[in-house]
Amino acid sequence: MSAMEVDSSTTPIDCVDESNDMLPPPSPTDETHEEEINGVVTLLPGEVRISKANLRNPVWLNFDKVKVNGVEKVVCIYCNKRLAGASKNGTSHLGDHYKVCPKRKVVDLRQKVLTSNFMKGEGKQKLEAYIFYQNFARRALACMIIMHEYPLSIVDHIGFRNFVHALQPTFTMVSRNTIKSDIFKIYDVEKVKTMKALEKNQGRVAVTIDMWTTSNQKRGYMVITTHFIDDSWNLQSRILRFVYVPCPHTAQALCDALMDTFLDWNIDRKLSTITVDNCSTNDAMVSLLLENFDPNCLWWSGSLFHVRCAAHILNLIVKDGLEVIKEAIEKIRDSVAFWTATPKREENFEETIRQLRIPFTKKLPLDCVTRWNSNYLMLQTAIEYKDAFSRLKHCDTQYKTVPTENDWKLAVEICGRLKVFYNVTELFSRTRYPTANLFFAKICEIKIALSEWVFCDNVVVQNMAWKMEEKYDKYWQNIHGILGVAAVLDPRYKMTLIEYYFRRIFGIEAESKIETVLKLCCDLLTEYQDRLNKGGGEPSSKVVSGVGDGDDLSDFDKFVSSRKKAKTSHVKTELDNYLEEEVLPRHPDFDILAWWKSNGLKYPTLQAIAKDALAIPVSTVASESAFSTSGRVLNPNRNRLHPKTLEALMCAQSWLTALEHEDEPLQGFGTINDDADDHDCVSSVTNVDG
Repeated sequence: MSAMEVDSSTTPIDCVDESNDMLPPPSPTDETHEEEINGVVTLLPGEVRISKANLRNPVWLNFDKVKVNGVEKVVCIYCNKRLAGASKNGTSHLGDHYKVCPKRKVVDLRQKVLTSNFMKGEGKQKLEAYIFYQNFARRALACMIIMHEYPLSIVDHIGFRNFVHALQPTFTMVSRNTIKSDIFKIYDVEKVKTMKALEKNQGRVAVTIDMWTTSNQKRGYMVITTHFIDDSWNLQSRILRFVYVPCPHTAQALCDALMDTFLDWNIDRKLSTITVDNCSTNDAMVSLLLENFDPNCLWWSGSLFHVRCAAHILNLIVKDGLEVIKEAIEKIRDSVAFWTATPKREENFEETIRQLRIPFTKKLPLDCVTRWNSNYLMLQTAIEYKDAFSRLKHCDTQYKTVPTENDWKLAVEICGRLKVFYNVTELFSRTRYPTANLFFAKICEIKIALSEWVFCDNVVVQNMAWKMEEKYDKYWQNIHGILGVAAVLDPRYKMTLIEYYFRRIFGIEAESKIETVLKLCCDLLTEYQDRLNKGGGEPSSKVVSGVGDGDDLSDFDKFVSSRKKAKTSHVKTELDNYLEEEVLPRHPDFDILAWWKSNGLKYPTLQAIAKDALAIPVSTVASESAFSTSGRVLNPNRNRLHPKTLEALMCAQSWLTALEHEDEPLQGFGTINDDADDHDCVSSVTNVDG
């Protein structure tokens, strides 16, 4: 070993204890080496990077300077080898090491490889000579696993290792523990960025929560997600926590977990609403939350803080209706079950379709107990194959449950009714969730449809409508206020839409309902104006120049203030001016967020209200589970992840995806894929809707 060199035969990248895989991930404060995967070199404990601003020799492009215990060292950016770095040592030994560095790939200078290079971490594409950095490649690998939900054990797969080696032979493949450590570093960095983004946001944030539990009911997780409109007027969504909640999942336990999150992320004074599923535990939890908050810091003093998941309510409505019609469509269900029971019967059914030249290619789907939309999809498909069922009764003597003509008429009627709920539930559960102004009309259309179905000539449809309307009326009052205000803030609708639907739904009670929505809008306007005035630093009535605490005219100041309010009460407000303008023509491509972004100078207070109100989600569920009564499923094959590892993966995925779509609303997160070889903990994870 040269006297100029420091021994670095074991670099920190490879110094990971594989025996700790069953332990929780290391805390940032653990006394372990700290790798800086965003930098060029790996720093050892006690090392501090030194600026190279005054170093002009080109050889320094391949080395970094560090100081440890007052002694300067030089670190190779390729192999992390430590060399003597004092000024008296010169740079000749650096050039000698550069020529023989085993990690540096020699490239013919006459044929440089130009590439669109992201390795410098600047986020901008540029053409330059390709230089490979091990640590940047490691970070890209960790991000790939996070964003695309690959198993951590992918780094052990022979095929993947061969593929990476073919792309870059000098890349040193890391272990599963090392890549997990890299994931936690990315999680820590992105968490800080997300906290700064929420702190920068001047408006309020809406929160949705959902409970996930393991299949054996031994582990429970709470997903806490925030929704807001950023300064560019794009809808944004961020998962804050995927937090493990020990049993029992009482209202107090859930409340404590939420309060810890709100305080940790410093959003306890910026909340607008919280959207949760409809259950008694969530009701009690929201009540406990309200006791912990200052009412003056909440929207409408907390009166509309609790929002029930609209998709969940629709599930309950449809479920009650399906119980009534279950027997009425029994023959069609039995027919579908008969012809999908064996591969031979399926072949016979498909051959009959070809013979009848039915222009339809969908396979027969049998309905599922836990998915209410499966009834609709089954009926929709079976109706298209009606003639095939009639013909097949002559081909198989075992086929006894042939639907009659009346059965098909009932199926057509029921299918038409369920289509309304199917379309609305799809709207509620879009991954790129729409703004809140779109939901009011859909909810009202359902109410009008149910009122009409009650007078249907078919008794089965009547009974179904009665059950659905009863459940609908039970929950309507809990959601109409927020949806009504959001509709008013749509310049295509304003109060005109409220009047149109309420007069059709409530009849003689419509005027009082309309006044309720208008009063909510006025109260919001007053609340936001007061907040903006306080934010503008207007002096308090108690602070009067030259007046002491014992001033006899303190009541006079209150009298003057009341006279000002009396005079301004007859002046038109922003809301009055906004409502007096004609509604805009309805157009499918209308962008309400762009409209409010460009009309902030005209309606500054209403713009602030719109920024908060339009971001409120009315549903907590993702598209793949919107129709399910059993909830989402987190792939059980990934059943050994420690709760903190699972939280880091879920949250970091949300944050990294948001960076990829900075100018777009964030897409929802999916399910976690197989990872049976990761031995963090032994527990299969399945979501059971809270």
